[in-house]
Amino acid sequence: MKVHAVLAGPVNTDMTRSLNIPKVSPESVARAILNGMEKGEEDIFPDPMSEGIAEGWHSGVAKALERQFAAYTPESMAR
Repeated sequence: MKVHAVLAGPVNTDMTRSLNIPKVSPESVARAILNGMEKGEEDIFPDPMSEGIAEGWHSGVAKALERQFAAYTPESMAR
């Protein structure tokens, strides 16, 4: 089983209708999510705004902690 994190920026939906900021279409986000899953990406940044934080996310404290905890999963201990 795989778990993917999708870290999207503003998407043009009813929820963001009143925000006067650049937004991407739901279709483009869905396409990017599926592409990321096909590529085996663990963390998916499906739009230009979220792509801007990808490098910091991958080198950040939360991701480092995630990697440390992953070492204790049954799958990794079987190696």
